[in-house]
Amino acid sequence: MLFSAPSFRPAYFVIGAAALALAACGGASSDEATDSAGSAGAETIDDSATGAFAEMTRGSADATVTVIEYASVTCPHCATFHEQVYPTIKENYIDTGKVRFVFREFPTSPANLSIAGSMLARCAADDGGMDAYFLILDTLFKTQKTWIYGENPREELIKIAAQAGMSEDDLDACISREELLDFLNENVKIGSDKYDIRSTPSFVVNGTVRHFSSADEMSAALDEAIEKAGE
Repeated sequence: MLFSAPSFRPAYFVIGAAALALAACGGASSDEATDSAGSAGAETIDDSATGAFAEMTRGSADATVTVIEYASVTCPHCATFHEQVYPTIKENYIDTGKVRFVFREFPTSPANLSIAGSMLARCAADDGGMDAYFLILDTLFKTQKTWIYGENPREELIKIAAQAGMSEDDLDACISREELLDFLNENVKIGSDKYDIRSTPSFVVNGTVRHFSSADEMSAALDEAIEKAGE
């Protein structure tokens, strides 16, 4: 699944070549439906990179449970998760040091906008670090209907970029960064090859792929993983 960098046009984006394949937006409705995904083994998170190329994480590096979310900024199911489920998980598990949460991009349709939004969030981290990244990410989720389906996505993304102190020129330069596009493609490749990610949002809990439909369901899975890690 390879993507090419988006380029701006007056009222919309285009990409030079379409993705070979896109993940579907919307994971399994029940965690029971993901058992066939199996376990790839817990992944060691590399914290050596910084800025746009860092692993975007929240929580303690010493947490016994690591959750990797594969999600798309243009996926409404991902936006729902971050609005309705993630705050509970953050309060009860991430902020308490029980879980380390890693966010990785996995673009969905419309691909050009999904890639542009992901690149924008990554570029914000160059100067503002992970706080700036998650600020932009949260805004992209909260304003999906405006910047994806509005008359001028470019203008809406310029407004979002300004929240991280980025100008219009900064945004244009950002989405032209081939090395950043390569990095996103590598994230997608790892998700596809190692974890067989096919839909968003998908979660890898200490190496096992899961899908959740509620905060209660995810909390139960995290409690189980924490207990198992402590054995």
